[in-house]
Amino acid sequence: MAQGRDLFPADRGLQARMVVASVVTPLMVVVAVVAVALFAPLRIELFFTLAIVIGVWMSVQAYRDAAPGRQLAPADSPQLHALVERLCVAADLPKPVIVRNPEKQPNSWVVARPRRPAELHVTRGLLELLTPAELEAVIAHELAHLAHHDATVMTVVGGPGAVLLEGGSRMPGAWLALPAMIIALVIGAISRFGTNALSRYRELAADAGAAALTGHPAVLAQALRKVSGGLELIPSSDLREVAGRDAFHLLAVSDESSGPWLRRAGRATHPALALRIARLEAMEQRLHAARLPDVIDRP
Repeated sequence: MAQGRDLFPADRGLQARMVVASVVTPLMVVVAVVAVALFAPLRIELFFTLAIVIGVWMSVQAYRDAAPGRQLAPADSPQLHALVERLCVAADLPKPVIVRNPEKQPNSWVVARPRRPAELHVTRGLLELLTPAELEAVIAHELAHLAHHDATVMTVVGGPGAVLLEGGSRMPGAWLALPAMIIALVIGAISRFGTNALSRYRELAADAGAAALTGHPAVLAQALRKVSGGLELIPSSDLREVAGRDAFHLLAVSDESSGPWLRRAGRATHPALALRIARLEAMEQRLHAARLPDVIDRP
């Protein structure tokens, strides 16, 4: 197993796309909001501000209504704590708080709030579904997100656009508010397009980080297959309740694969499962090829 933060490989092309999405997306939102403030009539400015207020309020309510998880002490799950601690030592990362969520859908995600310890969330469904090796691969994926500060980046990049999109969709239906509602929705939709592109890139980077951390990309590929199959068995009504945090999930629970290409590209928070598995299997083949000469040369 590799040691230290240098185990997270640098994919320069992927990094470049992430930087472009990280910079361009919030910049477009800022420019659009400033343009509204400078050039729009006062009526539109007032309703546009109302959309922001509504969006912020809805975001706060969604956070408060989220199903609470249970923090696991080492005595509650010693094997899980040992697994996380071992990976954190290898990755040179502080150990996150481990939270077990009661949901049946198998998934995981990380939460990183300012000035608070990071949280690693795992659902009951995930713990019941995966083998210890597969669970290790999934947790390594989440720790790669922590190493890349993905939770913070995604919140900063996508937060303003998400607020406008939510606020615009819930504006009062009076015709006076219609222009401001349309402007808020358009800015929010453009922001979501860029944010989701960034989300897809970060998932690929986290997959590569997990593969480097564990040394077994094929195990993560197998875990992704299992989680995908497990999600297919969960009722759609249960999945809709947690779809709001899809950008942070190991796998999206909402249907991102249907509709025209442009629509899929705009709403998909994760790369296609087939692409992720193909990349992981290619990594496994490269690792196997690199190990083979060592085995042959041994006396």
